[in-house]
Amino acid sequence: MINNLSEINLDYAKKIGAILILRNTQKYKPQDLLRFKSKCDSRKLDLFIANDVKTLFLLKSNKFYISSYNKSQYWDLSKKNKKLTIVGSAHSVSEINEKLRQGCKQIFLSRLFKTKYKNKKGYLGTTKFNLLSRSFATQFVALGGINEGNFNQTKRLNSVGLALSSDKKKAGKYIPAFFKKVFKP
Repeated sequence: MINNLSEINLDYAKKIGAILILRNTQKYKPQDLLRFKSKCDSRKLDLFIANDVKTLFLLKSNKFYISSYNKSQYWDLSKKNKKLTIVGSAHSVSEINEKLRQGCKQIFLSRLFKTKYKNKKGYLGTTKFNLLSRSFATQFVALGGINEGNFNQTKRLNSVGLALSSDKKKAGKYIPAFFKKVFKP
């Protein structure tokens, strides 16, 4: 998840097979967003636009991300663009159902592990995550609190991927090694 266009090394993101979710698109000029999307396209990186339909159309993108707090309905977007991929984030069963109604193909299920933020209450852990992910016929991505100390626990998840936000600068130390162990070429 990217808050700032200059905070990400696109070559490294390509190397580890990352997808990018661009948040806070309103703070950028259209030409800066178009330039960034062009750089992502040239590296064949998936760039999802978060919660901003106007920017989605401006960039002629087929990737849309709906955050957990966004309750707007987007079912008509899929009718306008058959190639559109919609993903979203959720924290509970009711939010998972909401994301399914919004047309999400994948759901980022959060918070997997305890985080340092004191205003954030509760976390799922691997058992609750697996129970939730097996209860729905959709793909889940684990999000929240994943770090070097608990990274090995993610091998037990019923998940198609992992999402990192705050620990992404350190991720280079353990993500490539993890994927070599789990997904042997």
